[in-house]
Amino acid sequence: MKNREKEMKQKETYREGWKISAKYSTILMDHEDKNEYFELATNVYHQFISELRVKKIPHVDKNYIQVWGTMINTLQNNPKIHVCRAAIKLLHQTNVQRTN
Repeated sequence: MKNREKEMKQKETYREGWKISAKYSTILMDHEDKNEYFELATNVYHQFISELRVKKIPHVDKNYIQVWGTMINTLQNNPKIHVCRAAIKLLHQTNVQRTN
């Protein structure tokens, strides 16, 4: 029974990580119509990581971290606005799918 409780706890913290990720990607999507969300993305990412740390939710080698890392790398390394917008939309879409 103890192993089952441990597994359930891990699963719940994993889901909580996705919920928090969705919360912050929604913040980005709320600013979608303005180009300022490119500048906001890095700050929102750091707030996301900070909340995970405060709530003691794992923030290393998790899928919800990897999707943010991919989005941040795209914004930093690709000058095309439509590609950057697509990266943010993909982040949000992934979060929505994982939380439903």
